[in-house]
Amino acid sequence: MLHTSYYRQNVAPQLFFDDKGRPTSGILFDITHAIASQLDMKLEMIPIPRKRIQQSLIKNIIDMQCAANPKWYKSKALQWSSVIYNNPDILINRQGITTLSDLSAHKSLRIGTVLGYIYPELTTYINNKNILLVTSMTPADSYKQYRKNSVSGFVSASIEASYFFKKMEDSVIQMNNNDIHCVFSPSMRKKTIKNINTVIDSLKASGEIETILAKYSRVPDANFRMTDVIAE
Repeated sequence: MLHTSYYRQNVAPQLFFDDKGRPTSGILFDITHAIASQLDMKLEMIPIPRKRIQQSLIKNIIDMQCAANPKWYKSKALQWSSVIYNNPDILINRQGITTLSDLSAHKSLRIGTVLGYIYPELTTYINNKNILLVTSMTPADSYKQYRKNSVSGFVSASIEASYFFKKMEDSVIQMNNNDIHCVFSPSMRKKTIKNINTVIDSLKASGEIETILAKYSRVPDANFRMTDVIAE
């Protein structure tokens, strides 16, 4: 049995939930289930807040989390998979800003971010008070604040942002490459990690990862209910 985690900040298309708040599909759901299937193992997805993932890995509550980046975790004991796919962070704004360095020309520009996430690319501009971070629980909440003109811009991972409506006046800056990995418990056996990496390499080589990403590259049909989130 493989134990992995999810949290409500995993917005569409990373995860879609049923009426009881249980994940039913999405990029994270499909990739982790594909890994478990290739290993002929059962998979259990456990709800764990994002800030407790590192602790849960160290305490063996979960075995892995497959929407992770080494930059987000402090523990050197954690183990890592190879890169699964790229999901760059982007800064969407209505100020005509097209490069991060343009932020230096502003003062106290309100930028929407997600609670608990770190943005090293913005550190200089935060320290110099060029921007003021306005935190929300999810990228979708930041997007709603943006459309209400409560913030001048907001940060989202690019795949999640593909589910947000874009207007002609919106400018987009790619902030990083954001390589997505699986992160593993320090106690997970090296052989198991090697097997998972072999599966990930196989899923990439066969095109299965790209197929999963393409499957969720556009907003689903009318059954999709996220308020104010529509296709391009």
